[in-house]
Amino acid sequence: MIRAPRRAEAGGQGWLVNRRPFEAPAGWRVLVPGWPQFFWGQQQRAWVLLGSYVVAIGAGLLTWGTWVGLSFFAFAFLTHVSSTTDAIRQGSFPIYPRRAALVLTATALALLVYLPALATLFVAAWPRFSPSGTHHGYLVNCWAYHGAGPRRGDWVWLRLPPTGQPCAAQVIAIAGQEVEWTGHQWRIDGQDQPQHALLRMSGRPLACRFQVPPNQVLVEPEDEGASPPATTPLVLVTSDRILGRAWAQFYPVWERRLL
Repeated sequence: MIRAPRRAEAGGQGWLVNRRPFEAPAGWRVLVPGWPQFFWGQQQRAWVLLGSYVVAIGAGLLTWGTWVGLSFFAFAFLTHVSSTTDAIRQGSFPIYPRRAALVLTATALALLVYLPALATLFVAAWPRFSPSGTHHGYLVNCWAYHGAGPRRGDWVWLRLPPTGQPCAAQVIAIAGQEVEWTGHQWRIDGQDQPQHALLRMSGRPLACRFQVPPNQVLVEPEDEGASPPATTPLVLVTSDRILGRAWAQFYPVWERRLL
């Protein structure tokens, strides 16, 4: 005897309960923690799963670059696995053994969703810490300069010559631009510029003028609060020493900012 599909009551209204989690329209719902449970009228379970996942992802992004952030992302992954495993077990016949459903779900989500997402996040927001006395942490976009060079004013992450020590630096001038110190004013292509970099020099030249060579940029390495302070505030570096664009400072937490 063929039985009619069951109905679930929620809020005084009933609807057809679709227990096939991988068939339309329910198939894509397993990708959102708690959505299959919402679809089946299991409101309390759904809110716990969805709320836990959203809080974990948000906290992971806020603390990205630290072990705390990775811990939150691991918790979000486990929450997603729990939601999808529960959907598989409720919506399949015959019922999958718990261990088989857990292994299947964790492997599929890790390979198809989380590993690609983390790899993209690491490339676009690579967390790097300055080895100098500032102890600042930066998010570095390693894709930023593929096919294009940095622009004046960009913050970059580079290997500083001659030691190759990695650090953050701001681009002061790019290849082909004329840099001039008149003895009292700093200019680039004839336009007056702030003098904060030259103020750190123990002795200033009376005057100088030069053009940034091809395939090189003039940068001002991070120095504020460094110990010992940098003796050379401006450095010419070749483009191959630039590892990416530092687009945000994420550490210390109270000094977070976009660059």
